Amino acid sequence: MNEACAPSEGRSAAGVFDVVICGGGLAGLLLARHIRRELPDIAVTVLERTTRPLPDACHKVGESSVELGSQYLDRLGLYDYMRERQLLKWGIRFFPGGGDLPLHLRTEIGPIAEPPLKSYQMDRGRMESDLRGMNQADGVDVIEGAKVTDIVLREDGTRHTVRYEQDGMVKELHPRWVVDATGRQALLRKRMKLTRGSHHTASAGWFRIEGKFDISDMVPKTEVEWHRRPCNAQRWLSTNHFMGAGYWVWVIPLPTGMTSIGVVIHEDTHDPQVIAGLDNTLAFLEKHEPHLLAALKPYPIKDFLCLRNYSYTIGRAWSEDRWAIVGEASAFADPLFSPGTDFIAFANSFTVEVLRADLAGGDVKTKVMMMNAQFRSILNGSLQIFRTAAPIYGHPSAMSYKIFWNNFAYWSFTCQYWRQELCKLDVAGQEQVAKYGGRFLELMHHVEMMLAGWAKMAPERPTPVFKGAPAFPSVLIDAHIATGKTMTFEETMAYLDKRLMQGHEIIADLVIRIVQELGPENAQKLLDESKFWTWDVPISPARVELEALTGLERRHKLPDIARDVERGLGPVRRHPQSAQALELLLQGAPQ
Repeated sequence: MNEACAPSEGRSAAGVFDVVICGGGLAGLLLARHIRRELPDIAVTVLERTTRPLPDACHKVGESSVELGSQYLDRLGLYDYMRERQLLKWGIRFFPGGGDLPLHLRTEIGPIAEPPLKSYQMDRGRMESDLRGMNQADGVDVIEGAKVTDIVLREDGTRHTVRYEQDGMVKELHPRWVVDATGRQALLRKRMKLTRGSHHTASAGWFRIEGKFDISDMVPKTEVEWHRRPCNAQRWLSTNHFMGAGYWVWVIPLPTGMTSIGVVIHEDTHDPQVIAGLDNTLAFLEKHEPHLLAALKPYPIKDFLCLRNYSYTIGRAWSEDRWAIVGEASAFADPLFSPGTDFIAFANSFTVEVLRADLAGGDVKTKVMMMNAQFRSILNGSLQIFRTAAPIYGHPSAMSYKIFWNNFAYWSFTCQYWRQELCKLDVAGQEQVAKYGGRFLELMHHVEMMLAGWAKMAPERPTPVFKGAPAFPSVLIDAHIATGKTMTFEETMAYLDKRLMQGHEIIADLVIRIVQELGPENAQKLLDESKFWTWDVPISPARVELEALTGLERRHKLPDIARDVERGLGPVRRHPQSAQALELLLQGAPQ
């Protein structure tokens, strides 16, 4: 073991620790637990300026998780805790296309049953308070009422200095490693000028209401068919999204009996003043989601917060000079699809791997380089699905296509990267994985640009249809379930290869559907504007020719992936000149 990184025996007289985590929010507390569970020889302290008892229902961002982040919580030994003290989530549910229609007349996209892989609705106040106690029981020194005032970093291999105020006194710690988990205060990121733009300008205002709010109560009992949908009794446990062009509204139940309501706007479509204060936010709801606002009026509003231009990235989050930045102190993409805990899982896992390398006297410089590159790639992949999405939110069909593809790519690559612990690979292994990640990233960009172009070119009103997402049986269900399976490296590479091939097939079928709906003139325009001919996504003439068939003959001859797409998205809607539009795909790029 490298002597400079020898584990300490808890706090010494000089206040020396192996790792000091500045910030005791969700990211910092989970990192402390992660380190103690995987690297028990390393002593950890957490400095947090608030003190217990924390109230339930603290007003914080990040109340919902999805598959990757939820599995991270389970891996940290929180499986039973999450079921006892938080809420099981019924997936993500969407009502795109604008809110002027009553809910039962809008398109609904969401699960019809409890998802096989669990996720959670979390009360951050309750969870962070509980995690502090768990960490103390694990040997973490949690220092509350400690406001970090300065971090002095050393580049010569000597220990850093962390200064903090507690009870009117200035104190110091001298750790080998410093982790900034101070949230948007972002002590290191801001001081070291590491903030980078995300090219995604969006803002949010949110509040909580007292009591359980069930969106099913928005629909009269006389609408029997709507209430007979198999998800009816559990809709309230989903993260529900009410969407229109350039905006979406979240409705999230909290385990402490409150409900979180948030309005997100893209600033290329809406003036950020619409969420500047509670009154403005309510006025925006009155204009764009009047039926939702009317249903919310009986519930007392408890509080309000807003964030302007909330998205940002970071130049680097790990350094060979023994510092790291995690959580919102590092980067924030967007709250849609609830990725916050996912990014905590990635950043914390990467941090543990860098610490592991240092503890073993390994090549920290190379490990840091790989982690920074991989984190930037994952961030960029996430941002691809938000940057151009404003028009898609107002187009029910484009949104259903987006959800289908986003779910497939997320479960097939992003979840598998974390699940199979690919961050532990050496440079050669990382290079193999990066080929798949890079291609999924390219495809993500292509699909999002085409869907945004479609939504702007052919506006669409909601229709009262229900689209089960993911439909069973399908490639989506297979990919979802596979996120819970452990594979060898060889099995993982074979799996990624298969999923990437399926991804090309899915995109080909999405394009086949879109051009048939648009007709030849608009299809040609969309194919050209989205530069489809450069995507390297093959569409076989045999597949196109099947669209001339009808009924069971067509269905029986469709490839498995095409049937899965149709099962999830519904029958193809054909323009009167759909056959001529399909000819464009056979002719290829214009000469």
